Amino acid sequence: MKRIRIVGLCLIAAFAISIVASSVASAAQPVFYTKAEVGVASGPVPFTGTLGAAFLEGKSGTKITCTAGTATGEVTGPTTEKNAVTTFTGCATNGFKCESGATEGVIVTNVLEGTLGQVAANLPGVRLYNETTKKGGELANFSCAGGAVAVIVHGSVIGSLSGSSGKTPAEGKFGTTQKLTFAETKGIQKYSKFLAGEGEAGEEQLESSVGGGAFEKSGQSVIATLKSVPASNLGNTL
Repeated sequence: MKRIRIVGLCLIAAFAISIVASSVASAAQPVFYTKAEVGVASGPVPFTGTLGAAFLEGKSGTKITCTAGTATGEVTGPTTEKNAVTTFTGCATNGFKCESGATEGVIVTNVLEGTLGQVAANLPGVRLYNETTKKGGELANFSCAGGAVAVIVHGSVIGSLSGSSGKTPAEGKFGTTQKLTFAETKGIQKYSKFLAGEGEAGEEQLESSVGGGAFEKSGQSVIATLKSVPASNLGNTL
């Protein structure tokens, strides 16, 4: 009888392991594709983007708002993008304009790199961070109120990516646009890490320092509508 119980337990354990293995295998890493996976043969695929209203909110309640913006970059591999720059326009806080250069109300990010991963079942996402210094590096550096208030933003930020199609490039379809959505609540980003084993490892989100103060957790909210150049030449799997 004891032997029968042991055998039964072994069968149950084997069955449980098979379920775990099956679920891990089914959670395939999403990839970008053009005619096949993006890579050396295809070369980089440029993209542009238009942004709606955006804001950066610190956990303490500090908020910097922008009315619109644009984005450019290149998808350079199955899970990578580079040379990504976002330009926010109409930026201000408490009625004071914010800018990173000479043009009032315009904030331009540093050059960013992106990694494609999965933020939920069948929902890909992209993590953006400084292309040179990688995760933890500076994303933007600007000032408000005529230079009186300096703002530094560092870390990385993950947004969910809609418009995905198929489990493999062969199954995928090309949409005219994709939407990259960044969401937050009171300074805490909705997604701060990818699913285990998917994309860039580790948990991280934005932090900002305002007026020379200590860095605090900060969240970005914006929807970017992206399209490849030429149009309808880029997709990504689920």
